[in-house]
Amino acid sequence: MNEITTDSVTKSPVPEIIADTLAKISSPFILNGTKCYWEHKLISGEEIIIKLFDYKTDKLLLKHHDIYPPLNYNAKNYFDNINNESLVDVNFDGYTDILLKIYSGSMAMNDRVYVYLFNHKEGKYTSAEYLEANRIELIDKKNRKLITSNEYRYGTDSIIHHFDKVGKVEFTDEFSHYRILEDTTWIEYKTYKKIVNGETINERTQSDTIKWE
Repeated sequence: MNEITTDSVTKSPVPEIIADTLAKISSPFILNGTKCYWEHKLISGEEIIIKLFDYKTDKLLLKHHDIYPPLNYNAKNYFDNINNESLVDVNFDGYTDILLKIYSGSMAMNDRVYVYLFNHKEGKYTSAEYLEANRIELIDKKNRKLITSNEYRYGTDSIIHHFDKVGKVEFTDEFSHYRILEDTTWIEYKTYKKIVNGETINERTQSDTIKWE
């Protein structure tokens, strides 16, 4: 062919993608002497943004983002459940803190309990990553102990946080139980650590060979 015909092609405009958002706002409630309210936004059914505001001033007191939306998001008593499960004095300083429990729905090792401690001097909540875990096992107000646990592929741990009267961690007991494959033999380990100010001051390990029938 000696003739080449060129046709003009009109490009379709690129559509703007706007994620579906379902927002929920709670009734006001009193928290540490301040009237507050929750704002939760579920985006495209896949992630959630959680905010806590001062009711009178709209000051942001807490913001949390997670990829696992709760299963009961559409329930009428959703915020009642949030407050009943989440508002507790975690470090025993006399102020109510916030636990945000995120369950992945698959494996326990993917679950997480996020801890936000109330800073009464600044009037807001700050993340306490050193207290986060897969589970909160016990909040022992009498003995000022917080017990958490984690689950891994080949083991578990249990951590006991001991608090002083002003809400600071005095020391931590950490118990671990796990196994490691060395060549063709599984070795089971049990360890204990006592941690003070981030330093291990006492440690012991017990190991046993696991024999498979």
